[in-house]
Amino acid sequence: MRISDLVSGAVVAGLGFFLTRQGRELGLTEGTEPGSGFMIWWIGAALMLAGAAMAVLTVVAPALGEDTQPAGRVGLVALCIALLVAYVVALEPVGFIPSSAVLLTVLFALVGGYRWYTSVGLGVGGSLASWLIFAKLLSSNLPAGVLAGTVLGS
Repeated sequence: MRISDLVSGAVVAGLGFFLTRQGRELGLTEGTEPGSGFMIWWIGAALMLAGAAMAVLTVVAPALGEDTQPAGRVGLVALCIALLVAYVVALEPVGFIPSSAVLLTVLFALVGGYRWYTSVGLGVGGSLASWLIFAKLLSSNLPAGVLAGTVLGS
């Protein structure tokens, strides 16, 4: 059992708890439609489940080998947590499409290791595809932010 994996599971679960609280404060429903916090709440719930699974697997399963880059993994996890917190804070004032595009671009580049031009394409494309699915096909209310009053402003 590696203590770092147990701590990582607890941190991920804690982040999930924070996101579920923030999602609930944004509002889970608005009438008969999902509210602004609906997706954030579900992402938080998934993170709590993933963090709990990480912690349980750390205790139950033996370590798979020696961690060759413990400092690099911890730094990357901390960066991802900081990015997600910044995303939650920026989502309402900036809007879904721009904040999601920035988050996905940085995650593709830093975590996925893609080149920046590929990351920008995937980030913007993923953000627009998510907006199309949730705002247009499922009629969810997503924060418009700076795009309010435009075609992309939900």
